[in-house]
Amino acid sequence: MALGHSAATCEQAQACLDAGAKVFVHAYNGMSGLHHREPGMVGAALSSQDKSFSELICDGNHVNPISAGIVMHAKGHEHVALITDCMCAGGMPDGDYFLGELPVVVAGGTARLKDGGSLAGSILNMKDAVKNVYEWGIATKAEAVYMATQAPAEANDIVDECGSIRPGRDADFVVLTGDLSLVETYPGGESVYTA
Repeated sequence: MALGHSAATCEQAQACLDAGAKVFVHAYNGMSGLHHREPGMVGAALSSQDKSFSELICDGNHVNPISAGIVMHAKGHEHVALITDCMCAGGMPDGDYFLGELPVVVAGGTARLKDGGSLAGSILNMKDAVKNVYEWGIATKAEAVYMATQAPAEANDIVDECGSIRPGRDADFVVLTGDLSLVETYPGGESVYTA
């Protein structure tokens, strides 16, 4: 069970954790914020340390790098899952697209609703999320890779299937250079892309 897109109070979110929820969907976005009198969902996420995982969209648009670092500091990198929230326009040129039935404009590295201009998912690639958190100075390379692999697998209770390169796991992995640039992609253990 995951918590997100809610104006729940901190107390309500903590009750959900006690009832079995364990993931805060893309922390900060679509949830009640941290306030000194009402910590909100963000406060519940930050204060639940090893009891839950917090997802982060680290494209530099959804969450400020300092705010992302606060989540990592409060929870520990092992309880942060990097996600993309990428919509159908990922990897496509700037232009008009749809998120379901909602018209979206992709321009300047963001996907925004035509009506109102709110962020509408992202066009982030996971390799860029990994590189961003390292370049922002809020994670080591190892921590960045862990947050993109092992932590999401643990958050979703599929750690016996994926998240690490071990016998019996899915052989889905990428090869990165020392500066975290993509070299090769292997879904199912077979090379399908070489940079």
